[in-house]
Amino acid sequence: MKLGLVIGKLVSTRKEGKLEGLKILIVNYLTENMERTKDTVACVDTVNAGEGDIVLLCSSSSARLTKLTKDVATDNTIVGIVDSVMQGGNYIYKKTKRKGAEH
Repeated sequence: MKLGLVIGKLVSTRKEGKLEGLKILIVNYLTENMERTKDTVACVDTVNAGEGDIVLLCSSSSARLTKLTKDVATDNTIVGIVDSVMQGGNYIYKKTKRKGAEH
């Protein structure tokens, strides 16, 4: 599993059958210290994440093990929205409510 920051949304008017109706978000990978990397990935969203959310991702065959992604052509799936991250007994990330957030 990896951590990432949702930085955008992918819009596609045509998708393969089982991808139809699934939201795809663009995610920037984070380091263990919650720093952004140069790597981004498109992910199927199973938890209604939004731009600015820190998310938990799974990839490869694990990405196809959720209820929504069973037998779907995906290598990256968002499986959680992160509320906080602790390291050495200290919070290095704590979610704050965003203005106008849908969730």
